[in-house]
Amino acid sequence: MEKELFHTAIKKVTNPLPGSTPEPVTYSLAVKKKFENLSIVDFFSKAVPRSTPDIWIEKVNSGNLTINGKTITTSYKVQGGDVAIHQSAPKTEPPINAQIDLIHNDDQIIVLNKPSPLPVHASGRFVRNTLINILSLTFPEEDLKLLHRIDANTTGAIVLAKNRISANFIQQQFENKTIKKVYTALVEGIIQEDYLNLQQSIGTEVLVGGARKVDINGKLSQTEVKVLERRENETLLQVTPLTGRTNQIRLHLAELGHPIVGDLGHKDINYFKTNPFTYDSDSLFLHAHQITIVHPSSKEGITFTAPIPKKFNA
Repeated sequence: MEKELFHTAIKKVTNPLPGSTPEPVTYSLAVKKKFENLSIVDFFSKAVPRSTPDIWIEKVNSGNLTINGKTITTSYKVQGGDVAIHQSAPKTEPPINAQIDLIHNDDQIIVLNKPSPLPVHASGRFVRNTLINILSLTFPEEDLKLLHRIDANTTGAIVLAKNRISANFIQQQFENKTIKKVYTALVEGIIQEDYLNLQQSIGTEVLVGGARKVDINGKLSQTEVKVLERRENETLLQVTPLTGRTNQIRLHLAELGHPIVGDLGHKDINYFKTNPFTYDSDSLFLHAHQITIVHPSSKEGITFTAPIPKKFNA
């Protein structure tokens, strides 16, 4: 598919945006073992920290919150493996940037340049205004497989497979850590060292707003940083994550004392307590510039490049 045809097809399903009309959203949440024997109200108060007990009491009493497909009472105690389902009132979703660019397309994979803000998949406030949903509406005949993700506010290259065999082939490369990803980041302050190897453990717990935090009991993560240019009170970096933890680059650079420009939540730990994780504008200066994989057909290495956005230019 040529780029012009791709852009025309995307525009047809994003003008207006899928999430611009009010629709109820169905949420499904599996109960983890650690929450076992909590009351249904206490469970949701912990699982959805910004909510209040009254919300869940009303949903249970109205039959809008079920466990494993059955109605319950507020005295129900959750068990590990339970699946809780409830529905929201009809609502619209926050606007996103749907200017998705085509980098590469063949019979095995498609490579895109994702804009910001645009969540990759359903999460939090976004269900319909996501990359995956837009692609499914645009190309309903395709069975695109998501292989990895980048944050809603991170721009750049993302690879999807077109069939299960190609998906498994590339997924194995992610598991073996043979895929190379190179990011461009603009951070606050001047980094004096030309090269840094950052190593810290990141917790698996999802915090308020969807953030993560550095945690000595978490999973070890490693990021290589190379200075490209020092500007007035800012440093342009080439960043290579050697592991793939959630929010790894953003956390490592913030812990270094040089948060990414526009990354309000990792500059101020209190930000996400009252604000969502996805910023409303293209404020974050983090770009997935290149990704190198072994192609499932040719079995040869190939590098895909997403041009660095103009906002990075001094």
